Amino acid sequence: MQKKLHHVHALVFTFLLVSGFLLHFPTLRGPLAAYRLLIVQVHGWVGELFCLCLAFYAAFLLLRRQRGWPRERYRRFVGFAFLLMCVEAVSGLVVLRKAVWGPLAIAYALQLHRWLAYFALPAVLWHIWAVWPAAAPGSQSQTRRRFFAWLASGLTGLWAALLLGELISRNRPQNIRGNANCDAFLPAPEPSPESRLPIGGGMKGKFGEYSVVNFLPFLHQDTWRFTMDGLVNRSLSFRWEDFVRLPRKVQVSDFHCVEGWSVFNITYEGLLVADLLALTGIRPEARYVKFYSADGSYADALTLEQAQLPDVMIVLLMDGKPIPRVLGGPARLIVPRMYAYKAVKWVTRIELIDQPYLGYWEYHGFESDAWVGIY
Repeated sequence: MQKKLHHVHALVFTFLLVSGFLLHFPTLRGPLAAYRLLIVQVHGWVGELFCLCLAFYAAFLLLRRQRGWPRERYRRFVGFAFLLMCVEAVSGLVVLRKAVWGPLAIAYALQLHRWLAYFALPAVLWHIWAVWPAAAPGSQSQTRRRFFAWLASGLTGLWAALLLGELISRNRPQNIRGNANCDAFLPAPEPSPESRLPIGGGMKGKFGEYSVVNFLPFLHQDTWRFTMDGLVNRSLSFRWEDFVRLPRKVQVSDFHCVEGWSVFNITYEGLLVADLLALTGIRPEARYVKFYSADGSYADALTLEQAQLPDVMIVLLMDGKPIPRVLGGPARLIVPRMYAYKAVKWVTRIELIDQPYLGYWEYHGFESDAWVGIY
């Protein structure tokens, strides 16, 4: 019974580790887009099975404690590993049940869940090595043991490189100038006094840097246009010099990703979508507002009522600074009451349409009405 339970636990843990890896790394978003929602759901279901395995293990540990432990070092390792796995399981359940917990708790739980996962693989490899029975020199068992040692060393090195990359990424400022032609759009939007402070007190948290096409679009001020067309009374097209001079509003709101991370208290300055639509005039048959990204692949849509909410805007400044290219600059959509996959980056076109449109992630199974808390 003990051995069977151990094998089930190992298989469940391995699946969670691999599926978590597939979900975490940004470069896999585009290639795995068609399967991402399925991976998320199965990862959650198997995670709940993992919690059940831990419950059985807890009962086994209590029983084993009564009978005594064969080795003091093994007892300490099992106790410590069990504690870490319990924390990993609880943090995963918090992220899984987003509708129950607040965004702040979910954001902290997600960070804890990710960091514990980085230490899980070396711990498991060490555990396998420690319990592998010793073998006579030159035997086949010793050869397998030596092969596993090399394999474990390689996997640990790879994992360490990924961990180092994660640390570098999370400590790198997000306002680094990437493409000079994008970041040097002139005239630069002049922040209002409310933005310059900023009135939100400064954003708290860090944005994930995602793109389904795994590249940043090349944007040049001479060719950049912001267009509004479709079911409107008059189509409009703005050059940057004209767009940046349109009246802007300032607001403070949060930014929530469906994965669980959030950025809080962001002071945005930009143009309300409702005000932009008022410039064009809306034809009676218009029902939806479609937003296009300059990357040529990403687009999403809101209902006309959603697009005219008082906090939906095309943002030019965050905390008084131009939006970095990697975060969607020079102009991006924000929809604070919905998850971030509705917030189209590098937005250059608004089209009014009369039929529903499935955005990139909606096409792959995510909700169109992506209100925060539905997952």
